[in-house]
Amino acid sequence: MSRHTVSARVHGPLSRFAWFVLYLDILLIPLALAWGAIGPVESSVGGAVELSAGLVAFSALVVAVVLPARLPMLISAFGIETILTVHRFIALVAVVLVFVHLVAVLIFDPRHLSILAVWHTTRAARAAVTSTVALVLIVVLAMRRARLQPRYEGWRLVHNGLVAVVLATAWLHVWWLRHLVSHTLLAVWFVLSGVLVAGLAARRWIWLPIRARRYAYVVVSVRPVPGDGVTLVIQADRHPGLPFVAGQFVWLKIGSTPFVFEEHPFSIASTAEHPDRMEFTIKALGDFTELLVGLRPGRRVYLDGPYGGFTMSGLDSVPGFVLIAAGVGITPLLSMLRTMADREDRRPVRLIVSARRPQDLMLLPEVEEVRARLNLKVVEVVSEPGPGWTGETGRINHGVLSRCLPRRPHRLHYFLCGPQPMVTSVSHDLAALGVPLRRIHTERFGAV
Repeated sequence: MSRHTVSARVHGPLSRFAWFVLYLDILLIPLALAWGAIGPVESSVGGAVELSAGLVAFSALVVAVVLPARLPMLISAFGIETILTVHRFIALVAVVLVFVHLVAVLIFDPRHLSILAVWHTTRAARAAVTSTVALVLIVVLAMRRARLQPRYEGWRLVHNGLVAVVLATAWLHVWWLRHLVSHTLLAVWFVLSGVLVAGLAARRWIWLPIRARRYAYVVVSVRPVPGDGVTLVIQADRHPGLPFVAGQFVWLKIGSTPFVFEEHPFSIASTAEHPDRMEFTIKALGDFTELLVGLRPGRRVYLDGPYGGFTMSGLDSVPGFVLIAAGVGITPLLSMLRTMADREDRRPVRLIVSARRPQDLMLLPEVEEVRARLNLKVVEVVSEPGPGWTGETGRINHGVLSRCLPRRPHRLHYFLCGPQPMVTSVSHDLAALGVPLRRIHTERFGAV
């Protein structure tokens, strides 16, 4: 397969700026249309606050839903961790604006608190109350999630259900008021926003599972690996495989149908040159890992993807790379190494891996398998070395990097994958060593 068969052409600042402008338009265009149609003369100060806060809140809800809708170009441009961070921020903005809108309505609407009496109010008001209550539940569940630590699939099911209620009832609230949609341009805008959200929902919950069924894989083997991990190897079931770029990830579904709700994101560890055979190494944790261990050869599994911009795509002229991982964060980096080896790419690479103990270092035998075909130097760092250890000790920090990096480190590109504290700390250390931020590529655990 050609190295350019799959290309993340949407990385770059220009693409990110275009996405930013698009989302800003979604946020502000309905407000501009409303003021153009209604005009400030027709609204009091209270009415202006009520209208502006409500419209921008609705637009923010639409943006918050579109962001995590698994659009490959968007994920490639920003990375899943940035998208989810912005998603949470925009959702918080929407909550604040809904609160401002509600307070303005209660103060300036002549019905005041009686508007909340859902048993004898208008259907538009009932929709608004339903949407607000569902939004409050989303906020409460999100705030208590870290403390209660519910099962992820159950939490996600409730979260997505509440989001659907919030958006549907907010849309109906605006439509049933008729005040705004009596103007043609605003009516067109709200119809298009409803079609957009419905289309994305249909794509996410209907089309993507159908696609996953068409590109099903079967289990070849499941084996334990050092570092308390499990490696899953799968083979394309009567198709050439899903093309991907080394460093990308997929959502993995195990069940009799791709429409099952439970799914988990995993980085691909195998070479991008042979997408018909994929490999994943997964840290042993929780019920899903036990399910993986119980898989038997021939069992069908389903993939949604590939996604992600944590790749070397577009870096053909870069003189070399430094790959830095903690624990199972080595998996996308192993895919990069295997792909470089298959493409006979002899540019210098330094792999720096860390773990608590030597026996916790993951996938080093797999790295050794491709080492002879690469210009590769491996540095192992452990925090509890034990007797006889001769490698680096402690954590990957400024001192370790100063000793391990080549001269003129600012010319290389860096790929960091691991827990968020490690990625953040090492990014700061690299910046202190003179590495430009645009050359530091990161992927953090726990983003999804």
